[in-house]
Amino acid sequence: MVPYAVMKTYWALGGTAGRPAGDLAAQFAANGAPAVVVWMERHGLDFTAVGALAGMMLLAALVTSWGTKVPRSALLVPGWVGAAMLTPYGLGTILAASFGFTVGDAEGWSPWVGVVGGLAFTGLGAALGVCSLAHQRRTRPGP
Repeated sequence: MVPYAVMKTYWALGGTAGRPAGDLAAQFAANGAPAVVVWMERHGLDFTAVGALAGMMLLAALVTSWGTKVPRSALLVPGWVGAAMLTPYGLGTILAASFGFTVGDAEGWSPWVGVVGGLAFTGLGAALGVCSLAHQRRTRPGP
């Protein structure tokens, strides 16, 4: 997640390398994005970066002792869902970016942005799978 976090921080501080020209918040609004996503973009918060932070917090809960104080299903359900969704999403993004394909309204994005994002989400998804399995085994009810 470090390269992804560095890229998103760079953009939040005004960097433009790899980003398309124009107002992304206006593009999101024109494409029907939820108001909260548009608001976040206008204020320098990328919704995918916020989601990645939530995923990293979930990972921390799955592997630390304080995570055992949280109901088991409250960690395992999002952990397994995240693993099942993020791993193939990340792999698909890497493949698409590597071959010059984009998804949706991605005109102007540099291909390396897809690779960085794809690696981050593949890694996060795989880590969620491994950590969810470990937490599931560690907190299994029984003798």
